[in-house]
Amino acid sequence: MRAGVYLLILMAAAIPAAAQKWVRARLGSFESISDDGRNSAVQALSQFEQFRFALGSAMGQTELRLDPPLRIVVFKNDRELAASGCTGLQQGRERLTACATAEGQLPASLLRTLTRKLLEENFAALPTPMETALVSFFSTVQSSAVHVTWGAPPPAAERTRDWAFLARLITQADTAGRAHIYLHNLSRGMEIPAAIRSMGEDPAKLNSDVDRYFAAGVFTSGRAPSRPLNPDRDFNTTVLTSDEGELARADLLGKDAAMRYEGLLKAGKQVIPANEGLALLAIRAGTPEKARPFIDAARSAGTRNVTALTAFAQVEKDDERAIAILREALGFDPKYALAHWVLGERFSEARRRLGEWKQAIALDARNFQWAEKYALLCEAEKYYAEAGRAWVVAAQAAPDLAKRNEYLARRGEIEGLRLADEDAIRKADAVEKAAEIEKLKAEAREEVRRLEARANQTPLAGDQAAAAVEWWDETGDKITGTLLKINCLRHEFQLELKDDKGVTKKLMIRDRGKIAVTGGEMTFTCGVQKLRSVTVTSRAGEVTAIELK
Repeated sequence: MRAGVYLLILMAAAIPAAAQKWVRARLGSFESISDDGRNSAVQALSQFEQFRFALGSAMGQTELRLDPPLRIVVFKNDRELAASGCTGLQQGRERLTACATAEGQLPASLLRTLTRKLLEENFAALPTPMETALVSFFSTVQSSAVHVTWGAPPPAAERTRDWAFLARLITQADTAGRAHIYLHNLSRGMEIPAAIRSMGEDPAKLNSDVDRYFAAGVFTSGRAPSRPLNPDRDFNTTVLTSDEGELARADLLGKDAAMRYEGLLKAGKQVIPANEGLALLAIRAGTPEKARPFIDAARSAGTRNVTALTAFAQVEKDDERAIAILREALGFDPKYALAHWVLGERFSEARRRLGEWKQAIALDARNFQWAEKYALLCEAEKYYAEAGRAWVVAAQAAPDLAKRNEYLARRGEIEGLRLADEDAIRKADAVEKAAEIEKLKAEAREEVRRLEARANQTPLAGDQAAAAVEWWDETGDKITGTLLKINCLRHEFQLELKDDKGVTKKLMIRDRGKIAVTGGEMTFTCGVQKLRSVTVTSRAGEVTAIELK
C-alpha cells in the first residue's frame, strides 16, 4: 500500500515537470519553441541570431528585422525533424516558420530562403545578379551560439563571377573591412562603379583583381562577425503549457496538424487558433466550402489572424463577404500588403482597385508582378504619371535584366501614350462640337419651318396685315447698270435703269426712308436723270439698297 502511494506521488511530481518542458525563447526578430527545455530553445535560436548578425554586418545594417518575428520550432534530432515534413521556411498558421534542431548546422536550403527573406524585408532592391550571389554566399555560412564562419564555396554551378566578386570583397583582408560600404550603397540604388568608388577602390583595378581571384579558384572560409550572446541575460524565455506546445507543432500545418487541432478543440483548448488552422488546412486541400464553418467560428470567437482571414477571403466566392472579411483583417493590421492586393481584386471599379493596389505595392515594393499589373491598369485608366512610376518600381524589382529592360521600355512609351490620348481627346471634342453646331442649325431650320407653316395656315388680315413688317434675306437680287429715269407715282417712286446687257429694268421704291444709299448722295427728283452707274439691290421687285459708282 505504501509502495503504491509512493508511486502515485512520484507520478504526480513528474506531471508538472513534463508539462514544463515546453519553452519559448525570444530575441529580436526570432522566437523558438522547444519541447526539450530552455537550453534546446536557446541553442537553436542562437544559430539564427548569429546568422542574422553576420548578414547584417555584411550589408552595413546589423539590425535586420522580420515582422512578425520568425518562429523556430525545435526538434530533438534530425530523425524527428524529418518525420515532421518541415523543411526550410514555410508559412504557418499565423506567421513564417522554420524548423531546426538544437545541434547541427542549418541546412543550405533554409539559409537561402532566410537570406532572401531578410533582404526582402530590409532593403528596397539589389541588382539581381548581386542578390543571387549573396544568397549563394550565405548558403554555406556555419553558425553556432558563439562563432560564425563564411566563405566556403557553394556548388560549382553557383560559383559565378558575381559570387567570386562578393567572396573576394568580403573574405579578403584588404577589402573585408569596407565591403559593407559597397553593399549598403548598392542596396540604396547606387550604380556598381560608384559603389566600388565609395569604398575607396578603383573599379577597373578591383575588377582585374576579382578576375585573377576567380581564375585561381582557391576559395577558403574565414571567421565572420558574431554577436556576443549571454544565454542567461540576452534571451527572454517563457514556460509554455502543453496545449501551447501542441499548438506550435500543429501550426506547422503538416500531415498531423488536423489531428492536433481537433484534439485541442475536443479539450476546449486554443479554440480560436485551432479553428483558424483547420480552415487553412481545408483551403490548402482545395475544399474552401469546408473552411467556412471553421473561419466563422474563429471570427465569432474574436480572431485577429490577418493571415487566415486573408487566405479565406481569397477563395470566398461572394465578393461582398470577401470584402467585409478583408476590411476586418486590415483593421487588425493595415500594413498587410496581401490583404490590400486581394481587396483590390474584389473591386470592379477601377479607381477603388487602384487605391488598394497602390497601398499593396508601397508595402511590398519587391513584388514585380503586382507592380506590372498596377502599371497596366493605370495605363488603361489613362493615369499616365502614376503608370510611369509603377513601371520604375517594377523595373527595380525585376527578377532579371530582360524583365528590367522590358519594364523600362514600357516606362519610355508613357509619353507617347499620353500625347496620343490627348490628340484623340481633341479630335473627339472637335467632332462633338461640330455635331452640336449642326444640331443647333437643324433646330433653327425646324423652328423657321414651323413658323412659316403656322403663318401660312393663319394669314394676316386687316389691321394685322397693315402692321406686318416684311423680312427677307439681306443679300437680295443685285443689278448693276445705268440709272435712266425716276418716275414719281404719288407716294412711290419707280426707277428705270439699263443693266450691263442693255436690258431696261423697272424697280419700285415704296418708302424712300428705308433705302440704304452708299457711295455718295442721291436726290430723288422725278424725270430723266444724269447718267450714272449704280448697283441696285432688290427683293421681289422692290429696291432695298442703292450703291452709287
